[in-house]
Amino acid sequence: MALRNQHGVKFALISHVLPPSESGQAVALYRLLRGLDPHCYCLMSRENYTPKIGKEDASPRLNASYYHFAPTFGANYLRRLGLSGVGNWLQTIHRARQISRIVRRERFGAIVSCSGDLFDLPAGYLASRWAKVRFYAYLFDDYLHQWIEPLEQCFAKKWEKILIEGATGVIAPNEFLAEAYGHRYGMKPTVIHNPCEEFGNGSRYNETWSIHPREIKIVYTGAIYHAHFDAFRNLLVALREMKQPEIKLHLYTSQSPFDLERQNIQGPVVFFPHLPVSKVAQVQQQADILFLALAFHSPFPEVIKTSAPGKMGEYLASGRPVLVHAPSDSFLSWYFKENGCGLVVERDEPAALGHAIERLLQEGALRETLVRNAIRCAKRDFSSTKAQTDFLRLFQPMMGGEICASSS
Repeated sequence: MALRNQHGVKFALISHVLPPSESGQAVALYRLLRGLDPHCYCLMSRENYTPKIGKEDASPRLNASYYHFAPTFGANYLRRLGLSGVGNWLQTIHRARQISRIVRRERFGAIVSCSGDLFDLPAGYLASRWAKVRFYAYLFDDYLHQWIEPLEQCFAKKWEKILIEGATGVIAPNEFLAEAYGHRYGMKPTVIHNPCEEFGNGSRYNETWSIHPREIKIVYTGAIYHAHFDAFRNLLVALREMKQPEIKLHLYTSQSPFDLERQNIQGPVVFFPHLPVSKVAQVQQQADILFLALAFHSPFPEVIKTSAPGKMGEYLASGRPVLVHAPSDSFLSWYFKENGCGLVVERDEPAALGHAIERLLQEGALRETLVRNAIRCAKRDFSSTKAQTDFLRLFQPMMGGEICASSS
């Protein structure tokens, strides 16, 4: 049973995606917050997460109170008139007013705003000033660099400096993003890796090779979009050039085969529907090779550099070897090379991928070393218990103790 915090301090968490949702950010938040006393916090979003709206195949719903923001009337009209800048400010102020009303009424002591939406971070910061409570920025991605439209970039740049310098604390999901913000603003974010499930039988090395005697399954689970396209094209070229028909890429994704084929992601590939969160680990643990990739050519090179895919911890804990294909200056490549927990191909060349696959197929000692290192990394860096402890520690200066107690 979850225990109430004796200090009575509560926080509001704001995110454009929340549990239940198939988004990696929502799953990370679920794993971070489950077990906390649901009276210690509330959840706010632009989306409506009433009990009837949540998806059944997504992460479970949390027991805390959910609020969703009313739309900002007039913002879209201003954009159609070419006044997007005015509309952005109007939407921020309107959302901040809604947040501050709830925070005051429910007597929350802090606001935690997540990245992913243009307005959540500035609105959360503005509301914290009005309500006179502490503000924490939770940066799942680089807020400054994830926008393409010039007015959005300008808006994000202006607000980022204000809210980061005014925040009580800043959270980043990996060392590269933390370093980028430290260099940008002369501060030190807290690194909380996107947590994975606790480690049971699936975290033991599966010495059977291959699991499927007549085929080799290279498995990827999750979304595929502009942050991945050319890496997947490289893999499929490599598989065609290897001329081993028993090796196929198995994709479990919400993107349709038609849309992916339009991006030339076709050939030795088998498409599957998006997996419910409860079944992801089982499929990952039945893979021969898990594929983890980021694009070499994308509209967001700075975001690619500091990206930490939500599935990273799950892959590490799976007991199966991980093949990483990502730029050499990315966090993804650095982490797997630094820890020897995956085979990294950082050249934008299908032939290099083909060679790496051959090594994984033929070198049993290499597979075993990579997997054992991966499990060690999963336990050290991606434990949900560690993530929750690090998260709660951020609030201790506010009340001289923990903000919430976890389930016992």
